[in-house]
Amino acid sequence: MKKGSYLGLIVVLASVFVLLGWNQPCRAGKVIELKLAHFMSPMHVQHRKAFVPFAEKVAKLTNGRVKIKIYPGGTLGNPKTMVDAIRTGITDIGFVLPEYIPGRFKRSSVFELPFIFHSATHVTEVTYAVYKDYLAPDYKDFKVLWFLSAPLTQLMTVKKPVKSLADLKGLRIRSASATETEGLKLLGANPIGMPISEVSISLQKGVIEGVFTPFAALKAHKLIDIVKYMTEFDYNGALMCVLMNKRKWDSLPDFAKKAIDQVANKEFGIAAAKAFDEEDGENVAAAKAKGIKLFKLSEADRKEMRKRLSHIWEKWVKKNAGRFPARKILDATLAAAKANP
Repeated sequence: MKKGSYLGLIVVLASVFVLLGWNQPCRAGKVIELKLAHFMSPMHVQHRKAFVPFAEKVAKLTNGRVKIKIYPGGTLGNPKTMVDAIRTGITDIGFVLPEYIPGRFKRSSVFELPFIFHSATHVTEVTYAVYKDYLAPDYKDFKVLWFLSAPLTQLMTVKKPVKSLADLKGLRIRSASATETEGLKLLGANPIGMPISEVSISLQKGVIEGVFTPFAALKAHKLIDIVKYMTEFDYNGALMCVLMNKRKWDSLPDFAKKAIDQVANKEFGIAAAKAFDEEDGENVAAAKAKGIKLFKLSEADRKEMRKRLSHIWEKWVKKNAGRFPARKILDATLAAAKANP
């Protein structure tokens, strides 16, 4: 074959490659695959309304060149091990609850304090407001994708309605954390620590008379068939975040980083928190439809509770003052809570 023919053939093949290859970046060797792990079921609101949309949007923005595979159900890490699973590369991206890892995210523990917030969305707004100046050192070993919060802790009881602060006295109430336990004691109740998985049977057997947990547990843990009364407490939220292995992030090409950053932003975190709040509202509506009564504490009672529990705020400052500027962080958090109603 003549030299000119060779050149012509090369041009033709190159043109075919352009037409078939450049517009199909998902061909072998072209796809960046990332693992995203969480410990909820595929039916969980965050799986459906946050993780799946995140993976789909990143794939769309990169024309399929970044594929995020989701591993639900704790297959790659549970609430206590997930942060290490991310750090060691077992998963590239993971869903983390700082509260479940005491001492790891010290500054962020300010979000465990009671009577500061009124919704998951509110917690999330405040987190973004104070993150850069006060919380960033907690996350220096990771790439933060987004923050959010669980719905706020409320009270549900079986036999006795809690219409006022006085009604709490002596009640055996399930507590999920040290902060809840301390708060319930200060409010006159008898807290009993136990995992949410044991609450249903414990309520039925009378081991506990009520439970401190978000309203979302009404359906998720079948409490809607057991409890008779609900009381809005808005005790505290639970800060959550989606973190990425920093080495993996640093290794990504610019187009992949740009797409992930375009999706995983403040607005995305707030939308994820709103999904939690909406689910809480749907649970309350379903409970009311079944005849479960909802009570709201008077402003006088709420003021008295904040007064009693402010001791927990000061205890947190005193405990952490030698490790980081705890007073400044608390003051900034309280100010941001007021500024982001």
